[in-house]
Amino acid sequence: MIDFDAVEKLRVQDGDLLVVPESTEQDDMQLLGEAIQMMNGARAVIVRGPIKQFDTAAMNKLGWYRA
Repeated sequence: MIDFDAVEKLRVQDGDLLVVPESTEQDDMQLLGEAIQMMNGARAVIVRGPIKQFDTAAMNKLGWYRA
């Protein structure tokens, strides 16, 4: 369930990365992504936090490749 007291106003742009609390359910993440796309046509990557910074080798091991 979304904690509405913790919601902040965001101006999400295409390609943004959004970090949501670890307790966020997958269905809620899906709904958030759909709402963002409907509101301004933006596509964002939504992940559960906390986020760590990976180097290129670590990203490649996970299947994420830099363009």
